[in-house]
This record gives sequence, structure tokens and C-alpha cells, in this order.
Amino acid sequence: MTGFRVLVVDDEAPARAKVKRFLEQETRFTLAGEASDGTEALERIEALRPDVVVLDVQMPGLTGFEVLEALGPEHTPAVIFSTAYDHFALRAFEAHAVDYLLKPYDGERFTRALDKAHALLLGGGPEAGRLQALLRDVATHASRRPLERLVVKAGEAWVPLRLADVWRLSSEDKYVRVYTAQGEHLIRQSLRALEERLDPARFVRVHRGDIIQLDAVAKLEPWTHGDGILVLRNGTTVVLSRTWRDAFLQRWGLEG
Repeated sequence: MTGFRVLVVDDEAPARAKVKRFLEQETRFTLAGEASDGTEALERIEALRPDVVVLDVQMPGLTGFEVLEALGPEHTPAVIFSTAYDHFALRAFEAHAVDYLLKPYDGERFTRALDKAHALLLGGGPEAGRLQALLRDVATHASRRPLERLVVKAGEAWVPLRLADVWRLSSEDKYVRVYTAQGEHLIRQSLRALEERLDPARFVRVHRGDIIQLDAVAKLEPWTHGDGILVLRNGTTVVLSRTWRDAFLQRWGLEG
């Protein structure tokens, strides 16, 4: 048996080297590869399909949390976080993560983290609900500004997409379709979870399955039974449900 496969993600080469050195002493785990930033991590996770990711939280570009959000919890391996994060995040890790390594850590602490990952994998693998709860807690309670970008798949590459360039988000089963002037993208998030992190001054729900950017609306036309039709600046239309009509009108600058 070759052991469970581990991907090491950290923007600091000495930190990656330390993890690789610890893994050399292991019989239960083998090194699958390494990545030096979040975008590379996404590519390596998709290509290598590791069983475990030792994931740095604070990286330039994409953070560890943004990597997990882009993958979606159902497509994420077991995660051991490596962090020098604040006390709130540590409590969140304790509640929901497989384990976390508070920098600096030694070989004994790393082995204990692998013990937990090994037990989880032998029991059937990571639980999507655990990662969903972690991301929700960090997004809700950590001190952070509204979401400014999404990470989306463009061909074989992962690219950051500014929310300023997004004019509509629509629910499609367990995915959200993101509309921009440059094209459309699917992301592995629910519309409800995404709505909680959008800037309410810029985005508003107009239908059970649609959120639009307020500046993208060119005009509102009446329809039937209290519903309306929003004509966007690119000429496409979106139904404004009477359920969300008053909230939209107030945010748009009119009274319901």
C-alpha cells in the first residue's frame, strides 16, 4: 500500500519543505505534490485528486478559504489547515476542520494532525457539511468586507472574477450561473449562501432564483399579477417577482 496522498499548499518554500520532510517519516501518507499559491492549488487538486491537503490560509492572491469555496465542499479532500490566524478562526477550525496547525509547529504536532486525517479517511472520507459549516462561520463572524471577487473556471484554468463585472447571478440546481459582459460561468455555491456575502448596496434579489446588480438595470416594465420585467443594460430581461418588488424598488431609489 502506498498510503493516502497529500498535497502541500503554502506560498513559503521553507514551510512546504518542512511538511515534505515530515511526510518522509510517514508510512500512512505519501507526497502527491505541492502548490505555491491558491490558483495553483486549485489546478493541482483537480489534476492529482489528493486524499489530504495541508492548506495555508493566508496566501497572496487566493486565500485558503477562497480555494475551498471555488472547489465546493463536495469536491474537496480532507483539509488540514496551516495558519497563524486569529482566535475566532481557531475556534472555527476546532469546531469544523479535520485539524489545524498553528504556525510554527513541530513534527509531533504534525503527526497528530495526520492521525486525525487518517482516522477520518479510514472512516469514509471528509464530510462536506463540516467544511460548509466552517466557511459559513468564517464568512459570518470574521471581520471582513463584502465579497469582492469570485474564483471561476475558465476552460482548464481558474481565474478571479471581480464582482464589479457581474450583472446577474442565477440559481441552477446546486450551482450558480454568473453573468458578465465577458461571458457566463458556473460556480459550486448556492445562491442563498452567496447572497449573504454580497454587498447589499450593489446587489439585490429580484426572484427566487435571481440576484442582479442594481447598476445593471436599465428600466422596469410592468407585467402581470404584481410582477415586473427588469430590462438590463445589455438588453436581456429578468423577472421581478412581487415577493421582492418592494425591496428592489426601495434599493433602486423608488418607494414600493
